Amino acid sequence: MNIKVITPEKEYSLSAERGASLLGLLRSNGIGIAAVCGGKGRCGKCGIRLLSGRLDITAADRSVFSDEELENGCRLACRVSLNDDITIELIYSGEEILADPDGMPVNNGICADSDGMPEDNEKTAVPEIVFPKAGYGIAIDIGTTTLALALVDINHGRVLQCRSSENPQRVYGIDVISRIEAAAKGSDTELKRLISSKLAGEISALIREQALSNSDITRIAIAGNTAMLHILRGYDTSGLGGHPFTPVNINREELLSGDLLPIEELPDDLKRIPVTILPGISAFVGADIVSGLYSLSFQEKEKPCLFLDLGTNGEMAVGTGNKLLVTSVAAGPAFEGGNIKCGSGSIRGAISKLSLENGVTGIETIGNTLPPKGICGTGVIEITAELLKNEIIDESGLLTDRFFETGFPLAENASGETIVFTQDDIREVQLAKSAVRAGLEVLIKRFGTSYRNIEKLYISGGFGHSLDASKAARIGMIPDGLKEKCEIMGNTSLSGLISYLRDPEKGRTVFESIRKTGKELYLSSDEEFNSLFVDYMSFEG
Repeated sequence: MNIKVITPEKEYSLSAERGASLLGLLRSNGIGIAAVCGGKGRCGKCGIRLLSGRLDITAADRSVFSDEELENGCRLACRVSLNDDITIELIYSGEEILADPDGMPVNNGICADSDGMPEDNEKTAVPEIVFPKAGYGIAIDIGTTTLALALVDINHGRVLQCRSSENPQRVYGIDVISRIEAAAKGSDTELKRLISSKLAGEISALIREQALSNSDITRIAIAGNTAMLHILRGYDTSGLGGHPFTPVNINREELLSGDLLPIEELPDDLKRIPVTILPGISAFVGADIVSGLYSLSFQEKEKPCLFLDLGTNGEMAVGTGNKLLVTSVAAGPAFEGGNIKCGSGSIRGAISKLSLENGVTGIETIGNTLPPKGICGTGVIEITAELLKNEIIDESGLLTDRFFETGFPLAENASGETIVFTQDDIREVQLAKSAVRAGLEVLIKRFGTSYRNIEKLYISGGFGHSLDASKAARIGMIPDGLKEKCEIMGNTSLSGLISYLRDPEKGRTVFESIRKTGKELYLSSDEEFNSLFVDYMSFEG
């Protein structure tokens, strides 16, 4: 069969066998499409529009699209079994993440019960690479949802430009577990190809946009969560998906760019750049967290400080330069706009702030762009807090009868469709904030301190825009006792990488110190964590 696919960038003419999955066809041809649930027909994000030909309407289609949308050809790609020649267009294929005026990106795994560290990990030899003293470096943070890159003038220590975009692996699901499952089912090579090709394109774009030559790049530093780095390296991820949660390698690695990104898109003169992949602590507390702690100078703290990285997982740490306790909770993707009916990444036009006074709704979007396109993670927190304040949500998380079936209307998008916040969205927020709050409570208690003794709470992650700590406290994600001590830090993983590029020798020493000082707390079988998780599902107090 002949399948024609129209995207904003280009048109594709593809061939498929009868009965093939449309989502699988798009994936195998590198055509980006959101598939938050990993193709299980639950998230409603992989929408396409049929322009010619015939596609049956499934029960999943009816649960997502209105009768008018179905009449206009809207379908879910993951539910389409190809049986005819068709022409389709993508309803949503991702957009570049917004960077703020200073060039820093606005936005950038699960509970474990084992440290997941192989016995011989510390014995792995790491070759030393002598870095050139001059030139430019590229910092790369690989998040499950977002890729962030920074071009650094090493001579002067200046950040020249940042680029952020969605991780193209999202077609295999928005969370770490979906990626691990996809890799285990034979998509590991394609997952590596997707990220390698994207990185090659982003690196080339940075060089081109700053009018540099490829030979000007003298070093690259990379961090990310353990699963993302395993996929990038082509390592077996099966050990990350179940007990005893054993990574192949979480040590610092030194190699050349051509060995890391063995793809045709990488020019020959970009294949000889020294690359450092920074070390992690465990299967679920990766190099991105170590990099974040480095950027915040945790190795120099004398009084206990808290660190919280919000994403599909909530990684957190508490400690000083001499004592550090870390853990991870399964927060789910709500704080990155995932599993939210009208959710989006931190794209230009995503609703990031909400005010609700006397029945009048006021919204702000990233980039102040209207009409809005969806709701990013910050918007999710803002909306929940405002609905609680105005008693449109009760303490149990229940929407009032008026909005229970339809959801609370926020605004209309460019197509005239209403962007709503639904009862299911609120439940996603409850699950996420409850996991984070319970994790913080147990972490602080096991460390042996209290809110009163915490000097600072640093929050980073891919939630989208500047987080309002008072609203995070209103929904119960952080305690009231810490909201005045809260600092929103943006992408701390990228900041740590930038610092590393400026002084690799210091960076290597401090990174190793942090990872050796850090001790992991395992919450999957912790009775107190599980009890608090249930308690904090409520918005009461």
